[in-house]
Amino acid sequence: MAEYSIITVVERNPIIMIIDIHTHAFPDALAERAVATLASIAQVPAHADGTCEGLRHSQRAAGIGLSVIAPIATKPSQARSINTWAASVNREYADLHCFGSIHPAQEDWADEIARLTAAGIRGVKFHPDYQDFFVDEPRMLPIYRALAAAGLIVLFHAGVDIGLPPPVHCPPARLARVLDAVPELVAIASHMGGYAQWTDVAAHLLGRAVYFDTSYSLADLGADRMTALIRGHGADRILFGTDSPWTDQTVEVQAIGDLPLSTAETAAILGGNAGKLLG
Repeated sequence: MAEYSIITVVERNPIIMIIDIHTHAFPDALAERAVATLASIAQVPAHADGTCEGLRHSQRAAGIGLSVIAPIATKPSQARSINTWAASVNREYADLHCFGSIHPAQEDWADEIARLTAAGIRGVKFHPDYQDFFVDEPRMLPIYRALAAAGLIVLFHAGVDIGLPPPVHCPPARLARVLDAVPELVAIASHMGGYAQWTDVAAHLLGRAVYFDTSYSLADLGADRMTALIRGHGADRILFGTDSPWTDQTVEVQAIGDLPLSTAETAAILGGNAGKLLG
């Protein structure tokens, strides 16, 4: 079934490349320990080994042409080394692109943004729960404005993180305040705008100038609710994401292909929108 769905999508849309906008990988020396720790915290099995080569093997099996890796600096001291690694990944692999990371508490965030743009990195990932900040804190607004001015995409973990206790640091209402304050920001709200907070997504983010990614959402939403959320927000603002290794990329491609969407909508979600966004 999965192979048929992938082939059907590509045959109907021969010019699209499937792009996974939301994946995770780690340096080889850290991958085994990192994946084991995160899997234990969230009680979610991994479907890849957390290395770049493991991700590449997974995406080839799924028919994905490009995966975007979203690292997170959980301490200010980690940002520079993570971004150095991200740049090395981008030099080594044509079928992977690694975003960078900024920690809200690092004092040299402006210099780090300059390093990211000089390295050709296209975006950054924030995980407000792991980085211990609320997405709409006033101290974040200068950082968001600088990222927007640099032309960098900002991917937010949005909604509940199943491995962490409350409070939720990036709920839809708070993210909406960020969009109001920094309308020039090119933002992606992961997990269809806010994992497990989709009623609030509909109230605060639906139809706004923000992208949603599909990562780790379809199994919880179900096909009908997922389709309604896509149609309500607009298929042109939906990006395919898997959160790999926490889901199986092949299964996720099939699941999007099986939604009752038009061929054009499916093609846009699986790769067309992300291709335009990434340039």
